[in-house]
Order: sequence, then structure tokens, then C-alpha cells
Amino acid sequence: MGLSIHDVAREASLSCETILEVLTSPSALEPEVVRFVMQTIRKSGYLDTFSRWKNRDERASIAILTSVVDSASTMEIFRGIDRVMQSLGLNASTVIFPTRFSPVIREDLLETLLRFRMVNAVLTVNLTPSVESVEKYNKVGKPLILLQTSVPGAQSVLLENQKGMSIAINYLFRAGHRRIGLINGPTTGREPGAVPSERLMGYLTTLQRLGLEFEQSLVYEARDYFSEDGTKGFEYFYGLDELPDAVICASGDMSALGFIDAARQKGLRIPDDIAVMGYDDLPVARLVHPGLTTIRQRLMLAGAGSVILALESAVNGPGENLVIMPELIERGSA
Repeated sequence: MGLSIHDVAREASLSCETILEVLTSPSALEPEVVRFVMQTIRKSGYLDTFSRWKNRDERASIAILTSVVDSASTMEIFRGIDRVMQSLGLNASTVIFPTRFSPVIREDLLETLLRFRMVNAVLTVNLTPSVESVEKYNKVGKPLILLQTSVPGAQSVLLENQKGMSIAINYLFRAGHRRIGLINGPTTGREPGAVPSERLMGYLTTLQRLGLEFEQSLVYEARDYFSEDGTKGFEYFYGLDELPDAVICASGDMSALGFIDAARQKGLRIPDDIAVMGYDDLPVARLVHPGLTTIRQRLMLAGAGSVILALESAVNGPGENLVIMPELIERGSA
């Protein structure tokens, strides 16, 4: 049995997120914190958990199932996976399988990869495998890690979407906004994953808790997560009798940037005429003007954590879930 990242976090009296930050983006932390965490990792023997994949004789092979591979948020997850494999010095490779939003393709791939002995573990990104698939993986002992979703019996990396929406709406409420619009990701029409539904639920429950009236007209469901979906969202809200005070682009930062660009073309000022928030904190969010106020969901950490859970499970068997907490990043757009 090897140690887990939860063991290291408890030994260091820090969160698992901090351990992952040291392994993926140490420059974002104080040098003293980085030194302390690395000392704890070395002294605890945590690196021994991955010893079988730290030489050239055995390579870890990890399959990743995702609906799309070209979205900005998915690329952040892949960055985290790559960085943590480098940081731990792993002799590892990944193979990416797009499911194109098809539950049939998803289940066929899971069945094929279950029998493929060269694959040590399987990760799914915002996909919800059937309970039957989870049971099959558990029966043969092959790690199946779900990122952003949960199924009974499976191990997950969860991003607390309802909490993120609560943070966003509370921030806008404190700024004096009362008519808060929502551009959400797709909840119907294809395999959407759990994220859009969780964010919609967070939006509704937070409005209720704050005593704000829910208006159906203030919710727009985007078809995807790209800038053009934010443009279409702006066109929808611009066509209402009255613009909302603020809009949360829960469909991601790219849609928020599309929204802002469309609003400027109509002569609106951001945030004076309408405040705009994104969701993700992609690198581009800090490069635009005004900078995009957003919810950082720490996708790099989620990607890194999913690989760590997968390889830990290959050594120790199933362990604890990993929860990545969102945080507010305040810039100029809201």
C-alpha cells in the first residue's frame, strides 16, 4: 500500500488543492509553502506510490474520454495532466478518445478499454458512465476516475459547481445588482454531463436564498461553450424589453468574451451598462480589457488530481474523492 495525496495533505495540514498547486504551478505560491510541501512529499515517502512508473521498464498508460478535445477548458485539464506527470517524473502517456456527445460511443469505448490490458486507468471528463460500466471496472480492479461527475461506486474529482454559482451571485448582489441573467451550458439535446444542471441549480437556490425573484426570461441556454455562443446570448438579452443588470456566463469565459464583444458593438459599456462574469479563469481572462471577473474552477488542478487518483487507485485500490473548491477572481468586468 502506498500513500495518497489525502495522506500528504493531512501530514502537511494543508488542502489537497495546495499540494496539487505545488505539483502543477509552484510559481503561484510563496516559496516557503512550496519548500514545505516538497519536504513533506519526500519525507513521507509519497513518491514511492508511483515508483513502478518512474523507470523506463514500465510505462503508465491512461485513456481519457471527453466529449470534445478543442475547448479551452478541456485544454486546461490536459495541461494539468501533463504538468503533474512531469512533476512526479512519471514514465506515462495518455490517449484521448472523443465521444462526440454520444452515450453509445462512450459506453462502447469504456467496454473496449476495460479489456485493453495496456491501459492502466481510464479518466472521463464531464461524462456520466452507466452504473453497469462502473461495476464492471470495479469487478476487474481497473481504475475509472470521473472528472466533474459522480456515479455510485466510482471515484470522482468534483468541482463544486453550485458553490461557484453561489459565490458569483453573492458577489453581484453585494455590488447592487438585482436582475442577474444567466447564460448556461446545454442541459438537453445531447450528452451534457452534470455541470450545466449543477450550475443552474446553484443559480436558482442562491436567488431564492437572497430573496430575488426568478425570471425565466433571464436564463439563456447556450448550445456550446465558445465565444459565438456568448454573442448569441447577448443578442437574446438585447432583444428583451429590459437588459439585466448583470450576466453570469456559466457557459465559460470564452462565451463571456463573446458577450462583451457583442455588447461593445452595440455601444454598451462594461461594466457600467451591464456587468459580466465568466466561469473558468482561463489564461485569456486576464489579458482582455477590462479584465474578466470570473469564477476560477482550477481546471489544471482537476486534471492533475484525476491522474493522481487514477495511479493511486492502481496501487492502493479505490480511495477518497477529491473536491476542488472554486474561488472568485475579481477584475474589471463586474
